[in-house]
Amino acid sequence: MNMGERRPVLCLSNPANSVLAASARELDWQVLRHDEGMSDAHRDSVALVVMDDMVPEAGSRVLFPHALFAALSSDSDADLEIPGAANEESLRQLLRHSETHWRRNLKVTQLATEVGVRRQRLRQLSEIGTLLSTQQSLDSLLETILTEARKIASCEGGSLYLVDEKDDPPSLVFKLAQNSAFEATFVETRLPMTPTSIAGYVATSGGELNIADVYELSPDLPYRFNCSFDEKVSYRTRSMLVLPMRDHRDRVVGVLQFVNRVDRSGQPAVFDAEIVEVVRAVASQAAISVQRSTLVQNINDLFEGFVKASVKTIEQRDPSTSGHSFRVAESTVALMDLLPASGLSRFRDIVLGEEERREIRYAALLHDFGKIGVREKVLLKSNKLEPERFAMLEYRFELQRERLRRRAAERELHLLHSRPVDFEVARRRVHRELEKQLSRLNDYWQWLVKANEPNLLEDGDFRHLIEVREERFLDIDGTIGGLIDDNDLLSLSVRRGSLTPAERREIQSHVVHTKEFLSHLPWPPELAAIPAIAGAHHERLDGSGYPDGLIGEQIPLGAKVMAVCDIYDALTAMDRPYKSAITPDRAAEILHDEARRGLIDQDIVSIFVNARLHEKLLKNGTR
Repeated sequence: MNMGERRPVLCLSNPANSVLAASARELDWQVLRHDEGMSDAHRDSVALVVMDDMVPEAGSRVLFPHALFAALSSDSDADLEIPGAANEESLRQLLRHSETHWRRNLKVTQLATEVGVRRQRLRQLSEIGTLLSTQQSLDSLLETILTEARKIASCEGGSLYLVDEKDDPPSLVFKLAQNSAFEATFVETRLPMTPTSIAGYVATSGGELNIADVYELSPDLPYRFNCSFDEKVSYRTRSMLVLPMRDHRDRVVGVLQFVNRVDRSGQPAVFDAEIVEVVRAVASQAAISVQRSTLVQNINDLFEGFVKASVKTIEQRDPSTSGHSFRVAESTVALMDLLPASGLSRFRDIVLGEEERREIRYAALLHDFGKIGVREKVLLKSNKLEPERFAMLEYRFELQRERLRRRAAERELHLLHSRPVDFEVARRRVHRELEKQLSRLNDYWQWLVKANEPNLLEDGDFRHLIEVREERFLDIDGTIGGLIDDNDLLSLSVRRGSLTPAERREIQSHVVHTKEFLSHLPWPPELAAIPAIAGAHHERLDGSGYPDGLIGEQIPLGAKVMAVCDIYDALTAMDRPYKSAITPDRAAEILHDEARRGLIDQDIVSIFVNARLHEKLLKNGTR
């Protein structure tokens, strides 16, 4: 019963013998005794209370919040005084005034309630906006959208569909369903985006549908209600509100569907205009949030694609390190995950979330990107001498052999012409001298071949190369030449690897290139440390690393972890041009040795080796 249909109530001590009661009944009032048991609805309908000694005023105004209080005596705290000689017309005027006051109070209360409801809905809208802005995962976002929208709509169930324009033709993806009346297993499905279904009609037309009872739809409509689900779970769908989710370009990106609205008393109700307006605002917020989530995912996919393409670019330029960056990335993230579980107090407070793991992974994947700025002949140098130079020296040695043979032949020819007494002795002396010279030349060549091979560690004695450098011969043009020159001596004397100091500085510059290049990219805040981590993977704890000579805690933790994984992979990789792969145990020994020398973190090395991380990665197919 609405306010206009409600009858005012007169509350008296003895209604039977009262002239006021008779006048009230003539005006279609209801008359009740003070001491009768009343419901809340009756107390709200009381418009006039006549006070006497049987009904104390204390507490009465709370019981009858909309009533005027009248008394027969002037010394009372009542709102009105009823004169003892009041006639029927005066009493009727009193009743009309009381009814007007009562209805005005009811209206004020109703308006206050409506204002409260609107405030609550505005607060809910604000809370929904806050919730949606904090959701990163699309699944969590959709769950929040539907849950909060159902609260505002006061309905039993709801569904959410997203438009997938990548399909040809576009389709509707049934992403989520909720219902407080029953529990059902939900399976994501794809539906044709056609106007034959209710959701499809809204998606294709962009309009709204507010249906009082889906089982009473006109057969002339283009869409139908599929009742198979109701039959399957013994449910009865009645009212339904279906709205499009529009993005900032007014394109429909999804559909929100609500079923079976209930009022405050739990009774079935239709979706009124006010509810539709509020839920429409939720649908607009939802569309923007879905688009934002999709945009974030697209950006993440773009970053992922860029990172992988960058790594592929480096690998194509330097095939010898194929797979290195991916292996280092996987092992670095895996090792970072092991640190908090190690039991060491220094790592106990490390919390590695998805964003931190992604930052570490990207930094590891891109740690060698700067090699794109290194000359290929340096990058791909497998021996200390470049192949062209080595071939030139091989030719020079062979030429020197021919010179020695020719010189011996000339001396033997001279002996034939001069015919000394000891000809045979002299001829054998020439042959012995030639064999000695050729043997020494062969030794020189073997020394050179061995010295040309890079060393894994800083060992080897290259003093014999000085003897080769001092070997002189008369060239064809009459000048004095040597088997090797000073640059050859410098290259062959490299104690570790295959690079000369200048070439090593060039290859080390890749870290600078990496850091500078990555610093120019617009990384989001959660990935902002990538340049610093990637650019510090060759720093060493004692400050002997490069490019900045960082010491101890100046080096990011991610870079310290990456350094261990990078060294291990470089040692055990089978495709490096300057060395053969070594065994995992030997690589572990070298890591421990580097740690003892204060170059890399001993704790991290121990965790890596003790966890047999390389074996786990190998088993998982990472290596």
